[in-house]
Amino acid sequence: MNSSIRYALSVSLALSLFSGCAPQPTPPKTVTIDSSLPTPSMNGFIADITSVAFEWKPLSDPRVTGYYVYRNTPGAEDQKLQRIATIESRFATHYVDHDLKPGSEYQYRFAAITKEGSESVASETMLVATQPMIAPVSFFQSVGNMPRSAKLLWRPHPNGKINGYLIERQNATDQKWSEIATIAGRLNAEFIDTELKDGQVYFYRIKATTFDKLSTEPSEITKVVTKPLPPEIKNITSTNNLPRAITLGWEASMINDLSHYNIYRSTSPKGPFDYHVKLDTTTFTDTITEDGKFYFYKITAVDKDGLESPLSAVATQGSTLPKPQTPIKYEGKILNKAAELEWSNNDPRTVSYTVVKTTKTSWISRESVDINNITDTRFRDTDIKPDTGYLYEIMSVDKNGIRSLPTPAIELSFEAK
Repeated sequence: MNSSIRYALSVSLALSLFSGCAPQPTPPKTVTIDSSLPTPSMNGFIADITSVAFEWKPLSDPRVTGYYVYRNTPGAEDQKLQRIATIESRFATHYVDHDLKPGSEYQYRFAAITKEGSESVASETMLVATQPMIAPVSFFQSVGNMPRSAKLLWRPHPNGKINGYLIERQNATDQKWSEIATIAGRLNAEFIDTELKDGQVYFYRIKATTFDKLSTEPSEITKVVTKPLPPEIKNITSTNNLPRAITLGWEASMINDLSHYNIYRSTSPKGPFDYHVKLDTTTFTDTITEDGKFYFYKITAVDKDGLESPLSAVATQGSTLPKPQTPIKYEGKILNKAAELEWSNNDPRTVSYTVVKTTKTSWISRESVDINNITDTRFRDTDIKPDTGYLYEIMSVDKNGIRSLPTPAIELSFEAK
């Protein structure tokens, strides 16, 4: 085999090998033009924003079975008209092309076809311009400083094709627009967005929508800042020296629309803190039935919209006046048929003493009596009987009448002779 033949064979083999893995160009469609077929005669068209409607005169030639529709694509590299639709009936005289770009120019041609696939000479080329998109909402504004809500207002769109609106919102912390509401009806002009966060920034925009479910470009953006919570209450004070009461005081809230204050109370600095009382002054006296009782308090301010300030960061501790100290070095004895008691006390709050005398009237019953206003640290009881048991307890008493815990009972008795 000579070299020229071998070269030709190798080139042929290489082409056959690569042809199996390389993409092959699509062969062009064969168009058979039958000039004897009637050409569609166009009556005209009506262009909308994203669609165009065409009308032509009916064709009576029985060979015609339908029509081909040709159109270009604006902006495409290839501006040749491509077949976009086949109409399957020769009796059809209307066609609507959808999903077009607003404000764009298109070229169209129509051709009659037969069942064998041949087609007539195409109609004249029609230059069609879709209508521009409807203008966005021209006036859009918001009302801020509302409690956990924002009020949006806009001018109803003048175009009769509009049948509603889309409201979109963006948080200040991200760059994503979210659709939050659909408003039906062109004449509606207000929307209130609720369940927002306190003192937060939000951005809004609005789009008008048509009956064909088209949306205009968004309006200008409006900014909303929701009403902040009242500031935390500061400089809370409490007492620890009042008898069976704790008085609280605090710095008045500076908000203009204060409604009231809430006081929360707990027996622990870590809580939980339960709602205790509502009031409109900056002082409060908590009446308590126990001596030396500790409570922890937090206070909030509430505005007229019901927004409540954060609980105080640190709880304020208060307590009632504790009991005086119990007498010490106490003792008792029977001397000359009388009970003589003696004690000591170094609590300066003590102004008097109470002795509780308990008489054992039987082996199971007892009677007690309080002997008050004793100002000495000695007490002599002559009202005792022989062969009877007596118990004496001694308590310190302060100026408020608060008694200390009693001493352990001193048991005394004597035998008749």
